Amino acid sequence: LHTVADHSEAIFTWDYEKGARPQLNTLYEKAKHSQWNGETDLPWDTEVDLEAQAQTQVDTFRAFTDSYDLAGTPFAKWGDKEWAQLNVEGSNWSLSQFMHGEQGALVCTAKIVESVPWIDAKYYASTQVMDEARHVEVFAKYLDTKLSGHYPVNHHLRLLLDDIIN
Repeated sequence: LHTVADHSEAIFTWDYEKGARPQLNTLYEKAKHSQWNGETDLPWDTEVDLEAQAQTQVDTFRAFTDSYDLAGTPFAKWGDKEWAQLNVEGSNWSLSQFMHGEQGALVCTAKIVESVPWIDAKYYASTQVMDEARHVEVFAKYLDTKLSGHYPVNHHLRLLLDDIIN
């Protein structure tokens, strides 16, 4: 767990009338009908062979590193297997950071719900919270069931998220 203090006010409204902003209500109704379910709407039975995919990119790594003098570094001794593994881990790390960023978006959209003054704005903003929750859920499931798990949040991303929330 990681706690970030924020200095915002939560706004309650006791006016529950939904018609004052028809465009916002239209967005809310569209959002309700367009919701998707990450558990049932995605083909989780699809086989993912990240190592085979990574192996296809080994030539790209080699072309990139050929322009550098790697003598005396561990990279100088690397073969296709090591470059492919770097690609796999790099993909896992990048997707992990996306997942952590999506959690940041989840928290930020929840803060919008607490800070907008109209009930129809709160309704619509809550659909955005749900959408961000699905993003976090799907990234986490993909990383943990199709790949080799997730990496911790990058220190700099964590600081950025802290600043945004604060």
